[in-house]
Amino acid sequence: MNKETYIEVNRTSQYINKMRRFSVLIDGVEAGKIKDGERLRIDLQPGEHDIQVKINWCTSQTLRFILDEGEVLKFRCGSPVRGWKMFFTLFYVLAAPEKYSFIEQE
Repeated sequence: MNKETYIEVNRTSQYINKMRRFSVLIDGVEAGKIKDGERLRIDLQPGEHDIQVKINWCTSQTLRFILDEGEVLKFRCGSPVRGWKMFFTLFYVLAAPEKYSFIEQE
C-alpha cells in the first residue's frame, strides 16, 4: 500500500508580518514559502528531519521530528511579536532574532 507521507505547515495570521512571506526550511534547505494565514504542504521521505522558519535574517529555533511512512504531521508557525510586544520589534530583530518567529508541532 502506497501511503502519502508529508507535513503540513499552517501560518498564523498577524498584523506585524502580513505582507511578508516566511521561508520553511527542512534540513537546512528551503522547501517553500508561506504567506500570512496560508497552509503549505511539503512531501517528505520518512525519517528524521529538522524544520525551521525564516524571515530575512531571523531564523526560528530548530524543531526535530520523525516522520513515519504514511504519516502526516502538522505544524504551526508565526511570530510571538503581538500586541504590546510590537513596540520591541527592533529588540527581537537585533538582540534575539531566534525569538522573532516560531515553529511548533500541532
